[in-house]
Amino acid sequence: MTADIHALTGAYALDAIPEFERAEFERHLAECESCAQEVRELQATATRLGEAASDQPPAELKSQVLARIAEVRQLPPVDDLTARRERRSAAASPVVTKFLGVAAALLLVVSVSLGVLLVRNTSDLDSTRQQAAAMSNLLSAGDARVVSGSTTTGLDGTVVLSRERGQVMLLAGNVPSAPDGKTYQVWLMGDGAPRSIGVMAPDPSGHASLLTTPGIGAAQEIGVSVEPAGGSPAPTGDIVMQMALPV
Repeated sequence: MTADIHALTGAYALDAIPEFERAEFERHLAECESCAQEVRELQATATRLGEAASDQPPAELKSQVLARIAEVRQLPPVDDLTARRERRSAAASPVVTKFLGVAAALLLVVSVSLGVLLVRNTSDLDSTRQQAAAMSNLLSAGDARVVSGSTTTGLDGTVVLSRERGQVMLLAGNVPSAPDGKTYQVWLMGDGAPRSIGVMAPDPSGHASLLTTPGIGAAQEIGVSVEPAGGSPAPTGDIVMQMALPV
């Protein structure tokens, strides 16, 4: 079980954790209302996303599947001991561990970026799908790393980084609306003067996200400051979030 059991909400909502961890986490859910609420929200978001992207299968698909069944050999039965060994092996596999982390991160990405999907109209769905696809593509990078943290001001942050692709994605939660005439500006830092990679605004649920174009260089940190509307050439306001980037 992970040292921070609260971090399993995304993987649990995707049904992407081993059975022994599922049982332990479900016991935790019975006692932790914040995790239970987050799981409900993530499951609802995943359902809505699936409905938005679903396609009607071809009419001939059923007959084709039934015709092919007779040609497919059935696998031999697996005894209980073999099954338990395979589950333990899979649970310890670095590949599976990475998959679970990426799956949870992907659901977090979708949840943050589509947090207001239920109140959006149909005309927004195409751009929403494109954004989710771009984020999923970054998570598929061979060197994709995911780190999370929080600030003393109550903001939560998750960073997805691929040095090979030169891209970083920032997702922030519990972000209050910027003061009048101000905006949140995101900076890459640690390899010279801070470089702006754009501004972002939280949605009504307090979530905000930003995906950079390639070119993060050797940046070591990512930070968010409060700047005048439209942004500044260099940080001038309070730094409300600052996180180290994976090497």
